[in-house]
Amino acid sequence: MLDAWFVLLRQSNGCGKKREDITKILSYIFVIFGGVLLYEVIRAVVKEQIVLRVSRSALHYINENRIKLDRFKFMSKFIVKKDLMNDMDIHKAMLEHAKEKGIRIDAAEKLVEDYIEEIVPFFNLLSYYKFGWWVANTLLNFLYEVVIDHENAEKLKKIPEHNAVVFVMNHRSNVDYVLVAYMLSKNVSISYAVGEWARVWPLEYIFKSFGSYFLRRRYRENLYHTVLEKYIQLISIQGVTQGIFIEGGLTRDGRFRDTKVGVIDYIMKIKKNPEFRGDVIFVPVGINYDWVLEDRTLIDEWKRGKEKSGLKGNVVSFSRIVVKIPYLFIGNTLRWMTGRLKHHGYASVSFGQPISASEFINQKEKNFFTRERYDRLGVIKQFADWLLYNIGEVIPVTPVCLIALALELLQKELLTYDELVHKVALLKAKMKNDGRRIVIGKAFQSTTEGFRKLENEEFHRKKELVSFEKELLDIDEAKTMTDVACDLLQRRRIVNMKNGIIKINKSKKSLIQYYANSLIHLVQ
Repeated sequence: MLDAWFVLLRQSNGCGKKREDITKILSYIFVIFGGVLLYEVIRAVVKEQIVLRVSRSALHYINENRIKLDRFKFMSKFIVKKDLMNDMDIHKAMLEHAKEKGIRIDAAEKLVEDYIEEIVPFFNLLSYYKFGWWVANTLLNFLYEVVIDHENAEKLKKIPEHNAVVFVMNHRSNVDYVLVAYMLSKNVSISYAVGEWARVWPLEYIFKSFGSYFLRRRYRENLYHTVLEKYIQLISIQGVTQGIFIEGGLTRDGRFRDTKVGVIDYIMKIKKNPEFRGDVIFVPVGINYDWVLEDRTLIDEWKRGKEKSGLKGNVVSFSRIVVKIPYLFIGNTLRWMTGRLKHHGYASVSFGQPISASEFINQKEKNFFTRERYDRLGVIKQFADWLLYNIGEVIPVTPVCLIALALELLQKELLTYDELVHKVALLKAKMKNDGRRIVIGKAFQSTTEGFRKLENEEFHRKKELVSFEKELLDIDEAKTMTDVACDLLQRRRIVNMKNGIIKINKSKKSLIQYYANSLIHLVQ
């Protein structure tokens, strides 16, 4: 009996220990769970406050600068998808595709859904006006001295809101996307037509959050192009401001490439849509740099006659910039910390006079849209070439490009500093007389002030004396331009300058040709 009692006692003690262990485990679980829950609550509250504060800041920036916001960008992707899926032309293309490929109609429908998912973006206000603007502002101003075309940018605000606005631009660098968006940040948010090269993580997410839509170049499937066309027409009718690189790809030799007409044709077609009562306005945009970050890669492709196109080639080209930018950024940060910050020259964008699609169509003929596709595209090609001509007219004249043009025209491997300044002065005078926009920055403050002072005093002084002082200031400006450009060219070892003698490095002469070609059309 006594033995049985001791056995029960030991069992009860064991159960008590087990209960204590279970209680401890449960208490630890509750503490951990409570900690996680508290963290998530705090994180949600903090995140909400940060988002709210940043949103207010973004909206204040938009209201302060009276920026045009395209409301359709905020439309749910689900609604856009339904709108496209109900389009009769897309239905017809689906039936034709299913018949041609011998597949079920639901398989063709799934393909259309995939295309829509690939093409359609999701615009995020904070991504564009806070994250995007901060990155663009920091990056561009660390790499370049950015000169903004304020005068013409302000004129863009006068374009009536009921019109569809399309910025058409030349393509010199992958930085173009950032530079143009940065230049227009106080006017409008721009949705780019982006090639398939950007459909890699995280670029795809970033570009889509900026409102950019994706298109496949050299992809001939009719169903895909029907979906793409209908989406572009949908956003055009809804007034979404778009940006198109009219050459379809980066220039390899510095000259303009042949124009591409596909997207322009899609947009022009909205003129025959009875729902659209406005006009399509094309704004020519000229882009230029003193230093294109991927210039060596582009020149190498030009010289070898092997242009890398398509997804792989473009991704490789962009990756080189991604690798190069942090290196340049760190280098400039160290220089900035030691007071020796040196930019990679100037970067600038100029805006031309807006061009009406209606005026062009009316000049051709009223039954423009009833033409056969081949004939209509021929006319659209003329229009695209006219747009490219206007882009060429507003290309910014940067110091390195002007000096490169002077060296290319002189055709000398060895010349004096005075010879170069004289040629630069002549070219600059011609371009000023032709109304070209010459890019000048901080280094030109003294001559800019001199011209301003002379302009104010012009009516109170003798014409001969004013003319003489203008000539002196023009020469000083040409010298400054030569000094600014030669400093950068020497840093890159493209030229050597010693005792007033300038010598071009033979192995890098193609770089001189490349930068000269950006302006060569202005003197031909």
